[in-house]
Amino acid sequence: MTTILSRPNIQSDHAPAILHWIRPIADAPVVVCFPHAGGSVLSCMGLAAALPDHLAIATVAVPRQEVGGPVAGPRRIAAALAEEIALALGDRHAGLTLLGNSFGALLAFETAVALERLDAPVPQRLHLVVSGFRSPSRPPCDAPLHRLPRAVLLAELRDCFGAVGPDLDDLLGETQEAELRADIAACETYRIGDAQPLRSALSVIRLLADPSVSDQEYQAWRDVCAGPVRFCALDSGHFPWTAAPSALANLVSGLIAATRAVSSPPEPALAGRSIHQSAQKS
Repeated sequence: MTTILSRPNIQSDHAPAILHWIRPIADAPVVVCFPHAGGSVLSCMGLAAALPDHLAIATVAVPRQEVGGPVAGPRRIAAALAEEIALALGDRHAGLTLLGNSFGALLAFETAVALERLDAPVPQRLHLVVSGFRSPSRPPCDAPLHRLPRAVLLAELRDCFGAVGPDLDDLLGETQEAELRADIAACETYRIGDAQPLRSALSVIRLLADPSVSDQEYQAWRDVCAGPVRFCALDSGHFPWTAAPSALANLVSGLIAATRAVSSPPEPALAGRSIHQSAQKS
């Protein structure tokens, strides 16, 4: 586990660590996995097992409730997590990839923003990889879900994402439902504010069988990044970590290898340039 920081943004000097190591490897490239809405540390285990053995893997335990206060928003969580990551990695130069799907893509983006604001060497080797979420520059275009009655909410999730199993109603307890609603609310109420465009590399994976994000919403990710932007495609629905872990792992490992070849800030000629590639579900 990483050293636990005193994190005033979460209003507790004894808050549990947000960053959890699954596969700690000294001086190896690091991948931090950010789960979907309602997800947990366990959500990335299948993907972690599929990623190459030479990569160090960590995941995020989202602190959805502040101690004695309201639900923690993405920016507050990201600021605390960025401090943990910077402390854990120090001056290591092997590379850092933030990998987020759905709500995790939003949280990974905000963490990248927070890391670039820190006086630390981490942003010089940062790579953001996202899927299953609209560009942070775009407001939501669908009606809000987070306050719907339980039965209606589950029905809407099935219609929107197509991967909610028939037993979810039985498996989703009161605590899990509250966490899911909090994450959905964070997605639906998020606005980008005055964040500066990212300087790091950005890879955007379009999930071809996921109707929840339009092509325009994917393409708009270029608006939030001044560095090189790579667009990819994966034959999967909204939850590739469980539906297509091997194909996703192959794609992500290729993106990491390609990005590591660029160890310095992007040349002006590369800023905003798009690179397209695709991967098929295996």
